[in-house]
Amino acid sequence: MTHVKNIDKVVSAYRLATQYPALFKARILDCSLNSVSVESVWTQRVLERLSATKYRQTVISDYKHFKASSPPSEITNELLSAYSKSNKYYCVIREIDSGKDTKQYLEIWSNFFLIKNYDLNTLDVHGKVYADIEFATLQWSPDESKIMFIAENKVPKSEPFYKQKLNSNDSETQKKDSITPGNEYEWRQDWGEQMVGKVCPVIVVCDINKDTIEVLSNIPDDINPAGANWIPDGSGIVAIGYSVVPRKLGLIYCTNRLSHIFSLTLDGNYSILSSTSENISVKSPRFNSSGTKLIWLEHLAGGPHHSCFKLMCCNWLTKEITTVVDIENKFLDISGKQLPFYGLYNQTFPQRCWLNDQKTIVISTPQGGSIHTYAIDTESKTISYLPIVEPFRESLTVLDVFEDNLVLYKSSLNRPGQLFVGKVNIMNGFYDFKNISVSEISPLHKLPNSNEFIVEHGITLHDKPTTIYYGPKNSKCPLIVWPHGGPHSQSVDSYIADAAFFVQIGFAVLFVNYRGSTGLGQDYVESLLGHIGDADVKDVYNAVEANPQWSNRKLLLYGGSHGGFIVTHLSGQYPGKFKAVSALNPVTDLVSMFGTTDITDWAVTETGYNYFDVDNVEDSKDIIMKMADSSPMKFAHNVKAPTLLLLGEKDLRVPPSQGISYYHFLKKHGVVTKILMYNDCHPLSSVSADMDSSINTALWFIKYSSDESK
Repeated sequence: MTHVKNIDKVVSAYRLATQYPALFKARILDCSLNSVSVESVWTQRVLERLSATKYRQTVISDYKHFKASSPPSEITNELLSAYSKSNKYYCVIREIDSGKDTKQYLEIWSNFFLIKNYDLNTLDVHGKVYADIEFATLQWSPDESKIMFIAENKVPKSEPFYKQKLNSNDSETQKKDSITPGNEYEWRQDWGEQMVGKVCPVIVVCDINKDTIEVLSNIPDDINPAGANWIPDGSGIVAIGYSVVPRKLGLIYCTNRLSHIFSLTLDGNYSILSSTSENISVKSPRFNSSGTKLIWLEHLAGGPHHSCFKLMCCNWLTKEITTVVDIENKFLDISGKQLPFYGLYNQTFPQRCWLNDQKTIVISTPQGGSIHTYAIDTESKTISYLPIVEPFRESLTVLDVFEDNLVLYKSSLNRPGQLFVGKVNIMNGFYDFKNISVSEISPLHKLPNSNEFIVEHGITLHDKPTTIYYGPKNSKCPLIVWPHGGPHSQSVDSYIADAAFFVQIGFAVLFVNYRGSTGLGQDYVESLLGHIGDADVKDVYNAVEANPQWSNRKLLLYGGSHGGFIVTHLSGQYPGKFKAVSALNPVTDLVSMFGTTDITDWAVTETGYNYFDVDNVEDSKDIIMKMADSSPMKFAHNVKAPTLLLLGEKDLRVPPSQGISYYHFLKKHGVVTKILMYNDCHPLSSVSADMDSSINTALWFIKYSSDESK
């Protein structure tokens, strides 16, 4: 697009907005009455390498300000790492590309040097170690003698039915006997998008005293383990067990998969802890340090891919299970006001989340247009809001809890994230959650001219769409309408580099939490089912139209996945309203999506049917008609706005055929359209794909929102 005179300024703005590191994890290493030591791990995009780097940093604070900070050390090839309970040992799963293949090592560090190094490829006990957000586990046993992780099960070797063979000795013959002929092309279903090759996870235990690595047995063949934790006495583990029957459905971004909490002793005793009376889905099992209580999140399996959870608590001695927080809206007394609490959603609990009383947890969850942090007493069931940020504004997430100290991460759309340490004080024998001592332990970063931009939240009502506006003050600059994906997700007031980029180059951004969004109650989530392509589209359109300061501007559309579904609907249903569209891996045709996505239940559920109850042709006919009627393709012949399609050729969630079909249809009707195809998967999150797609989107919007485009 050589017509853009200031392309260098656009590229510079992207570089500026994406330069800030994102927090990966943080952990309190040590603390006393006078100081606390926190180790944090960050990721940062390096445009010169077209990759991201990961680095570690340690900070010591006196609870008021920095006392000391270590230099950053790059750890990009560390997949996972974990400290033992006393911090005496530190273990790392390291992945090294040797050129011909990729090797994984388990390293044990102590007393400032490497004491053991296990070559996991050579030992050949299991396949690749998992480091993804769903399955990954790396934990020391309480006695610091064993390390547990999850890896792919060892796949039996195979060879063709016919392979020329020479005379061989007995040992070579025995090796051949362990190889099964004719199985090398057998298809094995994995867990879908961003889980390619993850077929059969197993729990592995390394004993550093005996130098043994063994796969734990007795987990049923139809159960895949994830999110494992040691039982506090070291006798076994507690984990999530995902059912693989009748089939695996894509797991990432989906918290509705049939699963349960199970325990497995080291001598092989397997038992289910969570309810067996109904089909449920579970997340985040966490023990308190004394081993008396185990908590987890739980809701019904199936249905929307994200929805409200119950908080369950198991008395480990009696195995009695109680519901601590149910799926219902509540009101909390916050600063003398009765403000709503909309329940718990998919915000993974910190590995350590218990306060010293062994009954209170500190966790974070989306609420309205932000992420907020709460203390929950598992015995009295009291929920206390931590008023460190103004309610329903910036986002605050707890990352670690140790000795009544908290590590917190705070950010907003107009401010990159910052790390804090907090101390929960005791008043008259009770925790004082209204007066938590907080101090920063990472620098405050400000965007250029940030005082010229505003972040405005619309009124939060559980039955109305909520909005977050981010852009210049008192300006009528072009407005990018940006609905989130999901649809059962949410837009929150936390730093988004691409949003900051758009604002820096002269646009404003409007996020809309339409019907179906999480963070506003279970009823709000379920209100969209059976109405996609209608209620969600109208919510976004009406949110814009309700405010003349927005509706009278030049309007642009940007969204990915279900957000792409909405923006392609909007450009078809309201063809004269929008100047241009950029859609990232959009869903355009539910009928073809149903047969090609890794989450085939999604299209059925969103059109108002129960995926697991559909078992006859007559039901299928009705569902297919409903899918066709709900798809953006229905209105594609009306589209006028120039449309840019950003597609990932490795996308298993919304296959690129969705965008390609839409492209051909628009071209047939004379619409200006273009495809950019990336060697990436669904989120297009690689540095090269994000940079190219974001800058091309900006140039597309600049071109078609300018007066010269008329």
